[in-house]
Amino acid sequence: MNTELEKPENKSDDRSAVGRRRWRRRIVLLLVIVGASAGLACWQGCPNAVGPVEAPETQPADAEDARQREMVLGAWTDDYKGKRTMILKADGTGTMHVELSGFNAILGSKMRFDMVWSVKDGRLKKRTIGGEPSGRVNLILKAMGDRVDEPIIELNDQRLWLQDADGETIYYWRRVSKPASDAGK
Repeated sequence: MNTELEKPENKSDDRSAVGRRRWRRRIVLLLVIVGASAGLACWQGCPNAVGPVEAPETQPADAEDARQREMVLGAWTDDYKGKRTMILKADGTGTMHVELSGFNAILGSKMRFDMVWSVKDGRLKKRTIGGEPSGRVNLILKAMGDRVDEPIIELNDQRLWLQDADGETIYYWRRVSKPASDAGK
C-alpha cells in the first residue's frame, strides 16, 4: 500500500504551509509593486527625458537661457504626490527631497535625489546621479531613467512651472528661498 495515502493529516499540514508561503510571497510582491509605483509616481516625469544633460555653462550663449538659469537658482517646492523640495545651486548641482503622502508612502515616505542641471533653449534639464535610500532611488532610476528635459512654461520670482514629458502634466513649483547671494538684492 502507498504510504502517502496513509498520512492524510500530513497532506493537510503541507497544504496549509504551502498556502501560507504563497500568501507571504503575494504580500511581499504586492508591497514591492506598490512601493515601486509610489516611488515612480512621486518622480514621474523627472527621469523620463531623452538626451544628455549638458555640463553647467558659465557663460551661456543665449541671453534668455542665462536669465532663466539665474532665476531658477534657489529652493522650490510643490505638492505633486506629496511634497517635493528642489534645490538648484549655481554650480549646476542640486537635490530633490521627496516626502510621499497617503497611499504613495506605503513603503517609506522620504527620499533624496542628487542631480546635475542646466537650462538650454528654455528647458530645464536634470540628470539624477544618486540619492538616498539608494535601493529605492536605484529602483526608480532603473525603471524610469535618470534624465528629464522639461520645457519651462512660466518662471518668475515666485513660480516655476514645468511641463512633463507627457505634454499634459504641469508641475507647479513655488519659490521657498533664493540663494544667499541674492538675499541683499
